Amino acid sequence: MYIKRVILFGLVPLAVFFPLNALTINEILTAANNVSYAMRNAEITYQNNLLSLEENSLDDEAQWNVAVEMTPFKSSDFSSESLTISSLSASVTLPDDGNTTLSVSSPMTIGYDGAFYINPYLSAGHTFDFNYFDDDRIRDLNNAISSLSTERVFLEAQYSFNKSVISQLSTLLSLEKEIKNLEHTIKNAERDLDNMLSLRQVDETSVNYQRSLLELDMNRRSLDTYKDQYAKAEDQFRISTGLEWSGLDAFEIPSLNLSVMENGNSEVMEYSLESDVANLLVEEKERAMDPLSLTLSAGVGVTYRNEKSRTSYDGVGTPYRNSASADVGAKLNLSNWSFGASFALSSTTDWDFTPSLTISGAWSNNTTSDSDRLELERLRNSAISARNDYLDSLTDYNIEGMQLQNRIMEYNFTLANLSQREEYLLAVLNSEKDYFEHGLAREDDVEDAQFEYDMMEYEKMVTYLEGLTLYYDILIYSL
Repeated sequence: MYIKRVILFGLVPLAVFFPLNALTINEILTAANNVSYAMRNAEITYQNNLLSLEENSLDDEAQWNVAVEMTPFKSSDFSSESLTISSLSASVTLPDDGNTTLSVSSPMTIGYDGAFYINPYLSAGHTFDFNYFDDDRIRDLNNAISSLSTERVFLEAQYSFNKSVISQLSTLLSLEKEIKNLEHTIKNAERDLDNMLSLRQVDETSVNYQRSLLELDMNRRSLDTYKDQYAKAEDQFRISTGLEWSGLDAFEIPSLNLSVMENGNSEVMEYSLESDVANLLVEEKERAMDPLSLTLSAGVGVTYRNEKSRTSYDGVGTPYRNSASADVGAKLNLSNWSFGASFALSSTTDWDFTPSLTISGAWSNNTTSDSDRLELERLRNSAISARNDYLDSLTDYNIEGMQLQNRIMEYNFTLANLSQREEYLLAVLNSEKDYFEHGLAREDDVEDAQFEYDMMEYEKMVTYLEGLTLYYDILIYSL
């Protein structure tokens, strides 16, 4: 196999012939991502997480309830029957902090003989929680954590997968280099043995000849082993990408620039938000253990019967009269105590109102005080632990940033050495060619110099792949 020249960081390109059907790095990575079931599942998981985030971000809506219950008849005598609607009600609870509730009910009876009765009633209630905790803050923070995690996990999976594909390419190129190196070594050894025998420097029974022969045999065995490994690496590449390995085309990688942020990356931000959630859970529990709320309620209703519906219900003959009623109430709720008062007015059709006042109070022992205290202590410990996790992740982030900066410096130093070595090998090759033209060097010397120069191309390509891996490490770090 052959590799194509790479131009990276302004290094001098090599004048080597390469096949036209070599694969580009983008073709390989795209193909590998397309055939990977792991990446397909990562994409599905990512889409499902986005749907969950959209669902969690939906605003609270008013809750409606409507109920009806009716009895068309109770016997076969329809002359005295009626349509009785024993339950006809509707209520709505608003999505506000006090759970404001509005409800209306209107049971009625419609006689088949024309009698009519209706009893509508309208009520409203609202609770003022003076120690209110808005749990939407916890939900919003959890949604933010999920959003950060969704993006980070998906991109990290992509980058890590690309790194695994790059590792396969490095393996293929390294095996190619070892195979060509062994082939060259074997060729030179065979040539040297033939020369030694031709010049009668040794015979086939001499110790030096036998040692050289053993070394040659060992290199041939090693060559067979590397070829077997190379064939398996080609098969793995074919399975992983769906492509036939035909060499790697020129590619450029972005500059290896690293930016260390003061507040860390998204993973550190997740730890920070989790610490905020832990603190809010403590606050929520503290407020729940010291409740203070005032509930206000009011209602108004009327009762109406038409003439046919007014009959005697007390057995004495007193006619039923239409009436109206209204009531207001308040209740103060504490941890162990509750106090309430309600005032009501009721009247008949002659507006003869009758007032009534009811005062109530209640006390109950708090049987969960000990468990609440223990849970609060546990939540406080969890908040401290979450804070420590955040600070630890920020420390790890900064340490990893310094390590990456050192890797970038070392990599740039390696590139500089490669450039110098390439210039040296090119100078040696040109010198050997010049010596050969003037009869001062053998053709074998020129071939050896050319071989060393060609092997540099493999070394450069593997080094560039290492740089691409380093680039993905920087991307993962910066997520």
